[in-house]
Amino acid sequence: MLEQLRKQQKLITIAVAVIFILGMGAMGLGGMFDTMFNKGYLGKVNGKKITVEMYQKKIQQMYDRYAEMYKNQPLDDNTRKSLENQAWQSLVDDILWDQMIKKNKIKINENEILAEMQNNPPQELMQNESLQTNGRFDQTKYLAALKNNPEFFVMMEDYVRGYLPRQLLQEKIKAKAGITADSLKAEYAKDSDTVTGKVIWFDHNKSAPVTVSDTEIKAYYDKNKETEFKKGPASKIKYIAFEEKPSDKDFADIKKTADQLYSRATRGEDFSALAAEFSDDPGSKDNGGSLGVFGKGQMVPEFEAAAFALPVGGISKPVKTSFGWHIIRSDSLGTSPEGPKLKARHILLKVEPSDATKELLAVNAEKAKKMIKKMGIDKAAKELKMEVSESEWVGHDEEYIPGIGSLPTLSEFMRSRKEKAVSDLLTDQQKRKVIAQLIDNKKVYYEDLEKVKLRIKYQLEKEKKIANIKVQAEAFVAKNTSALYFTEAVKDGWKILDLNQYKKGSSIPEVGVSEEFTTAVLKMKAGETSGLISTKEGYFIVTANERQVPDFTAFSKDKDNQETIRKRMEDAAWNRWYDAYKKAAKIVDNRAQFGM
Repeated sequence: MLEQLRKQQKLITIAVAVIFILGMGAMGLGGMFDTMFNKGYLGKVNGKKITVEMYQKKIQQMYDRYAEMYKNQPLDDNTRKSLENQAWQSLVDDILWDQMIKKNKIKINENEILAEMQNNPPQELMQNESLQTNGRFDQTKYLAALKNNPEFFVMMEDYVRGYLPRQLLQEKIKAKAGITADSLKAEYAKDSDTVTGKVIWFDHNKSAPVTVSDTEIKAYYDKNKETEFKKGPASKIKYIAFEEKPSDKDFADIKKTADQLYSRATRGEDFSALAAEFSDDPGSKDNGGSLGVFGKGQMVPEFEAAAFALPVGGISKPVKTSFGWHIIRSDSLGTSPEGPKLKARHILLKVEPSDATKELLAVNAEKAKKMIKKMGIDKAAKELKMEVSESEWVGHDEEYIPGIGSLPTLSEFMRSRKEKAVSDLLTDQQKRKVIAQLIDNKKVYYEDLEKVKLRIKYQLEKEKKIANIKVQAEAFVAKNTSALYFTEAVKDGWKILDLNQYKKGSSIPEVGVSEEFTTAVLKMKAGETSGLISTKEGYFIVTANERQVPDFTAFSKDKDNQETIRKRMEDAAWNRWYDAYKKAAKIVDNRAQFGM
């Protein structure tokens, strides 16, 4: 039984980890070790260090959990990266939890732990057959297992000791949420004030074409510059990127193996067997290297030229592409209206950057960094014959950097450093080595007119089209009685939309959110058809087939509903509190400097 309980405990641990995560909302070797010894940490959370060892251990735990949950399913690069990011986030969250618990003076004693163990076994554990009688959880068996199996007792004690302080912290914060009878009523009213019916949408897209001049665009920009286009704080950077790609020597080294396989294949060895054993193409190796049937223009040029030049049954010498070395065999050649069709198979030997290539890249990147500090990024790049990229304005509340992706270390650098500062050597999401120089850092800036011109043009076109449709909508109302609105609307080709329990905060189908629409609709009664409703999103007519309004007398007696709403409001209060705490936390992420 103990072995079963061990397995069950594993699943509990995984489940609890997932619940908390969801609920809370490279350099070369020389350079890497320099960073490790100089800084001694991979990151910090409010001064608490995260070491490389802590991160690697957590990553391994994530890998083990993945293997446990998805048996025999290999890790692809995207999943691996996702698990590594989860590992980092888990470490950050664990530290934040510990700090919040300490700050809020949450303490537990042995009696509380024992009581929790005895009285609140996890639901997952209650499903264990060893702890059931006639298919139902048996408390007596569970207590006996705690008493008679010391190892199981320790497992459960560790489990409770881990989550109970967090649970008590959540309860403390929720108790401070200040949820009153009036706030419960207000939340209930939002949920229960609904309209179900139909909408005529006088779709502005049916308007005749309109034109917007550059003068109108400039006038709109000037009028709304302070309210709509004023942004900040934000930063701009220039950067150079070193791609971690194989050298000519790396290709030459793998070419030796490719030549050997070509020789074996042309001497008569089974091509499919060789592909299954040696090919690095996961999509074809298990099928003897088969690529199926393809035409011209479907493969990279080098591969295509070699493949279509082969006679049926012929085997190519190793062909070099950006993927590596290919040995191709032609199985058959046919024709189609679109052109020739080839059925072929291949053996792919991928070429990856060697350690020597990576080390040389790191040396060159460090050299570039020194040059940038000395002469600036533009002059350094010109001397190095490298391309300089310039970012757009990146808000200090944004984590995504156009052209680079999410790179927390670089985002923090942009927020905290002064102009002309040069970043450390970082690894971006494309596995490039990036060095950046901060070229502008402003508390306030205005979006450039040229960059927002199309956005303004679209908005002005929409406003003009809505104005055009207004004339048609008013003419429609003038010539029809309310009883005929929907029948005639269908004849005239206007869109009929369904409203299903529409309430405050809901979106109009195909249109979006409109406060003016919501205000008008929630004033209606069952069976009523509105007049023409004017909004910034256009013109509408609504018929309210069903109308639900808050019944506060019934709600005052419905304790279950009150408790459901209270719990939802408490959870929302907790999430707001936690998000605010996390946002205020000083989190330093140096993974990119370690090539992680």
